[in-house]
Amino acid sequence: MRHRLSKRPRRGMTVFVVLLVIAMLGALGLFAARSSQLGVTNAGRYRQMVQTHYIAEAGLQGAVSEIDLDPGGNLDRLHGSTPPRVVTAGQYPCKEIPWSPTSATFKPASTQCLRVGLDSIQASARTRSGVPTLEVFEKKGALGTGESRPGSFGMANIAGNFVVEITDERPVIPPPPGMPIGGGGGSTMRFKAISARSTGQIIPTDDAGNVLPPTSDTYKYATSIEVIRAEIIVGPVP
Repeated sequence: MRHRLSKRPRRGMTVFVVLLVIAMLGALGLFAARSSQLGVTNAGRYRQMVQTHYIAEAGLQGAVSEIDLDPGGNLDRLHGSTPPRVVTAGQYPCKEIPWSPTSATFKPASTQCLRVGLDSIQASARTRSGVPTLEVFEKKGALGTGESRPGSFGMANIAGNFVVEITDERPVIPPPPGMPIGGGGGSTMRFKAISARSTGQIIPTDDAGNVLPPTSDTYKYATSIEVIRAEIIVGPVP
């Protein structure tokens, strides 16, 4: 009887140690699973962030290409842009134009703004390429087999969009390096500088590629925006 009683505390300690080891292994397993889930989530967010950055850059490059095709004509379009007749709380349609939220009579130095969006860039690309169905951004299942092209958005239900605002035209004096300076026997070549503000956006879609409404929870939590700015030299112009 003494021998049997002396073993009971040992058995209890053994059970306690076994349960403690099982609990520790379970906690480690839960931690590993949670870490893996966070890693996948962060990888997806990083991918979307990079895609949004590329969309903003693509919009800026597309706008610059359009301006280079006809620098004088596009500057004329910028000159012809008229500010809205009624400005609500001093806010102009172009976000690049400074405004005062506390003064409805605030007037910026220049209200000229030329907006270039995805639709206009895509229409121009279709005209120049002769391909009426050309898409600037490839969509899911572009190959018709459920696969996606390299460089596209992959198999995710998302679409890209951008808008570029061109403002703040000003002369460039002296001309850029390598260009002749007017005067004497040299030719006069004028250059202008403009500010461009590109806003890239990723928008969630359904399986058919239709953009989800802003009231959708997926739209609220899966939409991303990035804004980049650049100073562009245009010319020579008359």
